[in-house]
Amino acid sequence: MPKLPSKKSKDTSDSNSVKVPLRAVDGTLRELGEKDLYLETSKHKILKFRTLAKTQFRDKDGGQVRDSLLKPGDQLSVQVNGDDPETALRVVFTRKGTTDERTAAQRPFDHDSAETPLEADTHPAGTMEVAAEPSGVAAEPSGGSKAGASDNGEREIPTLAKAGTSEPTQPLEKAEPPVENAKPVPRPNATGDDIISAARDAADHLSEGLPNFIVQQNTTRYFTRVLPPQWQVLDVVTAEVASVNGKEDYRNIMVNGKPSSRPVEKTGAWSTGEFQTTLESLLNPYTLAAFRKSKDDKLDGRPAYTYDFSVRQENSDWDIHAPDGSKATPAYSGTVWIDAETRNVMRIEEQTGPLPASFPFDKAETVVAYGFVRIDGKTYPLPVHSEILTCQRGSSTCTKNAISFQNYRKFAADSTVTFDK
Repeated sequence: MPKLPSKKSKDTSDSNSVKVPLRAVDGTLRELGEKDLYLETSKHKILKFRTLAKTQFRDKDGGQVRDSLLKPGDQLSVQVNGDDPETALRVVFTRKGTTDERTAAQRPFDHDSAETPLEADTHPAGTMEVAAEPSGVAAEPSGGSKAGASDNGEREIPTLAKAGTSEPTQPLEKAEPPVENAKPVPRPNATGDDIISAARDAADHLSEGLPNFIVQQNTTRYFTRVLPPQWQVLDVVTAEVASVNGKEDYRNIMVNGKPSSRPVEKTGAWSTGEFQTTLESLLNPYTLAAFRKSKDDKLDGRPAYTYDFSVRQENSDWDIHAPDGSKATPAYSGTVWIDAETRNVMRIEEQTGPLPASFPFDKAETVVAYGFVRIDGKTYPLPVHSEILTCQRGSSTCTKNAISFQNYRKFAADSTVTFDK
């Protein structure tokens, strides 16, 4: 397994940073949501602020504060750029709310009547250095964050290794891509839309022509409680996965070589959808993913086109389930690698945007790497390796699943699979 690096926070003395004059609004926290903060001023005016992944939460001494620990009634100073008073750049916790203040802050209020801060509501609050916006970078989802972005600009968190920095993924067989699927390499002036459109066609062709199959899935589950991460093996789960008419069924589940009497999703961190769902969701026109061409690359020695992409929360179908039964469907962004010859997608990296403040996880990433594998004498681009990373909110505890897919074979006619209703 490649060692997964952690990303450090950006040095605020970087030459690419700029100083922004701040103005602050002092008041009582009424509500803190995934992307919004409602503050009541001393004049009983309720103001609404937008929070981003880069919004900092601090105490009066500048120390980091977990946003999940802030409660209605707590006293805050919300700092903004005077040119963008709706966006909270820094939220300073000044003191804990009294019992009376917290009781009063719990009373209902009309969210629609909340106002945008005016200059009269604010007072000067010094300056803040922020990273200058680079040119030519794909737009993120509203409130989104790029892979490896630090939590509130400070916390070091693990991140999955990126293509080109990890050991090369070896396909299951040294199979060449099918000649019948090959398309000519695009001319230098081919547009991104041409390549993405061709990738959609290749994915549709794969979905329509893929036979029912069985594959061996081996999942090594890791955890760490320290930063930088020191990954320790938790257990190894093996299973046979049967894909029949696009539906997946997990059979012969073994945990550390012993049969498990519990459903696989109850044994710990688990994921599904690597075979078709991830690919289809990204390329589905209704997802409205925004693609931007990045630099060309190579995967396993084959030329590939890369695109950065982002998907807004309202179009997302990436469901993340927590052990307590809660679910989040966040915005996400990432990078996709498209084989230059066949237009097949060969790698997808995805990272979540902000997750709800009440959600147990504050970070999730996935990587799916594809290879050309043979089933019943024909070659198909299918997953050969996948990794999933989740981190508990505000802590250094993270889990990682490293998954390999081996021994693809055609689903035999005399085999039977029963799907749960």
